[in-house]
Amino acid sequence: MTILGDKLQEALSANSVNTYVWKGPKGLNGVQEEIKLKDCSYEQLQKFYKHCMQMLHNTDNKNPGRVTLISIVQDQIQRCRAELLIRYLRKEREYTPQRCLEDLRCVRAKNKDVLTDESIKKYPIGNVFKGLPLEFNEVPFELVMDACLDTLGVIDISHLTLNFIVKMGLYFTQQEMQQPVNKLYADNKHGLYEKDPETGKAKNRLEVIKRELKLNPAINLRICNTGLNYNEFRSMYYLKRDKYSNLTTDQLKLLSNKVLYRFQDQCQMQAAQWETKIAEIIEVASSKGWDVTREINA
Repeated sequence: MTILGDKLQEALSANSVNTYVWKGPKGLNGVQEEIKLKDCSYEQLQKFYKHCMQMLHNTDNKNPGRVTLISIVQDQIQRCRAELLIRYLRKEREYTPQRCLEDLRCVRAKNKDVLTDESIKKYPIGNVFKGLPLEFNEVPFELVMDACLDTLGVIDISHLTLNFIVKMGLYFTQQEMQQPVNKLYADNKHGLYEKDPETGKAKNRLEVIKRELKLNPAINLRICNTGLNYNEFRSMYYLKRDKYSNLTTDQLKLLSNKVLYRFQDQCQMQAAQWETKIAEIIEVASSKGWDVTREINA
């Protein structure tokens, strides 16, 4: 880069440093306090840096960091698929969980050097069973054994809040729009059609949902072409903390193919925001000759 280019880059960098802010929690009046990072002391910058790292990597189960949560959700996806695989093998191949477990134990016994206690946590079941549907190939060997024994555990859905499900939006199928609300149709699906006795027209289906699910009238349901259909939304609304083996096949598929991936996307977006803020803090600190990534020696 030329001398002029270097000076321009320095000027742009200095200007951006002046725009970086830290937003504190909202006060009682709903106003969020802001402080410019360039006006912060070393101690403040390091405090903000540590907070960002906590928000990314905290391993506390009640308040996991975004990176930690992404890993937790990935494990949940694979546990759903392990349970689905056992159901697939039993239905499509008449291959019981007991026989599957016995065969997997035999495979382990013959391949002790490869299938160690540590390696089976990640070893793809597709390397053992050939011809599986693609979604099952990467399920870890260990989780398939757990599914055979019904020891996959309980799914924690505390992160799948009503707010998150609502934000996914809704997009009704033609059958849902046409079938009466008080009558089940194929595979116990629920319809949304209800005639308004005064106008003779269909009632607002979003209002029908609020009434049927007893949602807070203030909740803002919305239609979008990437949303859940009504029966998917209903399934997630009624989802409770339970063993993987007690979830319906539809719930397991919806979680592992759509909902948990959407939640991962949200976590990744939030993680990127925290990583950006870390980069800003480090840049401001570096402009002052400070290193906030190290502890202060007492």
